[in-house]
Amino acid sequence: MKLAFSTLGCPDWNFNEIFATAKDFGFDGVEIRGVKNELYAPYIAEFSDRNIAATLEKLGRLGVAIPCVTSGICVRNYGLDPAADEGTVRETVEYAELAQKLGARYVRILGDIDVMPRGDVSDAAVAEAMKTLCDATKHTDTTLLIETNGAFAESERLARLVKKVDDGRLGILWDVHHPYRFFKEDLAKTAANIGEYVRYIHVKDSVMLPSGAVKYKMMGKGDLPLSQLIRILRANDYQGFISLEWVKRWCQELEAPGIVFVQYINYMKKVLA
Repeated sequence: MKLAFSTLGCPDWNFNEIFATAKDFGFDGVEIRGVKNELYAPYIAEFSDRNIAATLEKLGRLGVAIPCVTSGICVRNYGLDPAADEGTVRETVEYAELAQKLGARYVRILGDIDVMPRGDVSDAAVAEAMKTLCDATKHTDTTLLIETNGAFAESERLARLVKKVDDGRLGILWDVHHPYRFFKEDLAKTAANIGEYVRYIHVKDSVMLPSGAVKYKMMGKGDLPLSQLIRILRANDYQGFISLEWVKRWCQELEAPGIVFVQYINYMKKVLA
């Protein structure tokens, strides 16, 4: 298994700082979710036509991969506004084409917008959206990943959705935190439901406060059963990335990335050993 971190955790770092840190700390990869003030990955300066060759040369020299380009695209409301749907398809194609240039296998798409499930979501609309997006990106060799997020953190529901789409270009990004925290799913149950579709993994730790709010913690400081996760992944011969999604871009009060990233990789190396 390989270790990565999402750039959500270091919103103030520039491109060079991100990848130098990944190299110095011993990470295998960096998941792109914006760099500094640019959240739309196709517009990141280092990925422009003028700069991408130099960027790829640098990443090769550092030995740090980009396994996943994580978009903010959400298809919860697909089918309600033709202009918005057209924009969703266009953005997905741009992300898939960028991922291919970067050698990234995956592009993350959201089926639901909020981390915690709120309100009704049409599974039929989301399935139709994913069918359309898979078809629109079939000229690339990237795989679209729908995340265990919001209503689709319920793993049985997400599994039904992926089976309904029935396209090998669609997989699942298992954010281990969300089914465990918001649907109280045992990790073994989640893995049994979606394991065959899981291509990439997000982790973060937390505790639930008496108020009902989630408080994020550094790995091993909350109650996420990481040792159980590793046993499950080994039993299923998972060889992909486990990426720390430290959501500092959205929660500035969280600990600094220089502290969190080194704690994460040291903790994970011990768990993996």
